[in-house]
Amino acid sequence: MEKIKEILNKFDTEYIEDYKKTWVKAKLKNKEDLLNVVKDLKHEGVKTCSTVSPTDFIDEDKIEINYFLEDLKNKRNVWLKVDIPRDLEHCEIDSITPLFPSADYHELEAYSTFGVKFKGHPNLRYFLISQDYYGKFPFRKDFDWKEHEKHLIENVNAISEDFFEDYEENEKKLGHNGSETVLNWGPTHPASGPIRLKVFTNGEIIEKIEPDIGYVWRALENLVERKDFIGAITAVERICFMDNPNPMICYSQAVEEIAGKEITPFAKYMRVVLGETGRIASHLISIGGFFGTMGLQTFLMWTLDVREYFLDVLEDYSGARIATACVEPGGVRYPLNDYKAWFGEINKAIEKWESVKPDIEDIFLKNPLMTTRAKGLGIFTKEDVETYYLAGPIARASGYKTDVRIDEPYAAYGELEMDYVICDSGDTRDRLYIIYKEINQSIDLIKQAMKKLQEGIEAGEMDPTKDHLIRMPKRLPKGEAVTRVEWARGEMLMHLVTEEKATSPYRLKLKAPSVNHTMVLDVLLRGKTLSDIPLLYGSMHICQGDLDR
Repeated sequence: MEKIKEILNKFDTEYIEDYKKTWVKAKLKNKEDLLNVVKDLKHEGVKTCSTVSPTDFIDEDKIEINYFLEDLKNKRNVWLKVDIPRDLEHCEIDSITPLFPSADYHELEAYSTFGVKFKGHPNLRYFLISQDYYGKFPFRKDFDWKEHEKHLIENVNAISEDFFEDYEENEKKLGHNGSETVLNWGPTHPASGPIRLKVFTNGEIIEKIEPDIGYVWRALENLVERKDFIGAITAVERICFMDNPNPMICYSQAVEEIAGKEITPFAKYMRVVLGETGRIASHLISIGGFFGTMGLQTFLMWTLDVREYFLDVLEDYSGARIATACVEPGGVRYPLNDYKAWFGEINKAIEKWESVKPDIEDIFLKNPLMTTRAKGLGIFTKEDVETYYLAGPIARASGYKTDVRIDEPYAAYGELEMDYVICDSGDTRDRLYIIYKEINQSIDLIKQAMKKLQEGIEAGEMDPTKDHLIRMPKRLPKGEAVTRVEWARGEMLMHLVTEEKATSPYRLKLKAPSVNHTMVLDVLLRGKTLSDIPLLYGSMHICQGDLDR
């Protein structure tokens, strides 16, 4: 970390400080220094941008831009800040996308929702939001949501008109004389859900892919600001219901950090059990959906059957199978009045998985069609992981050792035995196989956590009826925090900002991995054939919930 501080010290800064073991936090005085700082950091090995998070301080008439930059190889991270004017004419800063391709979509999102113009961006355009929000910048504090929602019918018509205008424009440009055309994959498609891919083709060969996202955009970051710190979990968990507990863990950690509260060991191990149960439920959808994209629906039905057992675990604890609200700031929401009965439900789910594993390996993982279609197709290298910030299973399928549970342990992961689960080739087949391997790892982590819980309870060191939750203050001090978890699809990062005596978040940035995994679809699919789209798309394990938020 000292070399990073040396680089930052060469520039005019308001402060440079250690934030966490793997983070340095600094604020630049001059926005003109940004590119030079980023160039020097990249030369030092900080090659990845996790996300870009603006905060609108309307009373101070400024936008504060937060850059979260990561050295994935050496586990060194930089939280870099810089202020820019709030008025739209001067609300601009240099784009870091030419240096950090992983920043591309994140800068577009900041432009679309806050009005920050990134000079030098290769294709600055509105992104994520629908046409009725263009030029209105809905995450600014003075945006009038009620007034906007009065014009619902006009807004829907504007969206429809834009789609048809786009279609007609393509007809004019390409005509019908040659083999070039633009095909629309989606916006509703059985293999992908609510996303549109504009596929530019020459015959069967793909020349370019333009993802059109935002069809289920819910402005979750704004919804959080309308709720108190506990009620906000009902918005946070809606990032994606396939892995429901982990977003709540991430958010709760940020609130606890600002409040200066430490949860109990019992709650930490409970978060491991709930988090890994959510990961398994999500992975079962991913691994089954992969085969579904090839038209092999049988395996999808198998995985949905197994998933029901793990949803039983969540329901037995929280009363809900999907929107569980099972984690909140201060620990986990509910006591365990009969921990042995709940552990029995968990063991039933584990036994179900173990019983189908041999058939999964023989019938599906060794499936000759899957091997023929997927092996050697759509390879990502370790360099691609750093360049585009491919995260979680996608990165580990390319042999990259990255996992927030190990790199920056949280909950009780630092007390458990685990190692990076990786594959080597980085192809489509490995992006399937890595999911299978990670389900087995999650089972092992649940067993370890259950053992620790049982030992603590039987020794009288843990009370399952009282230790689930500590008392949290209703008002938080002015502050901010950045927390990360290893979500089912990779790193989830949240940046929480609070004002003095706050009863609700002032700003919450939600960053999840499907944004970057969608951004690389063009890289992944160029030069491939139309028949490769379902398979390659399915191998990226993209979720529209965290993509659109």
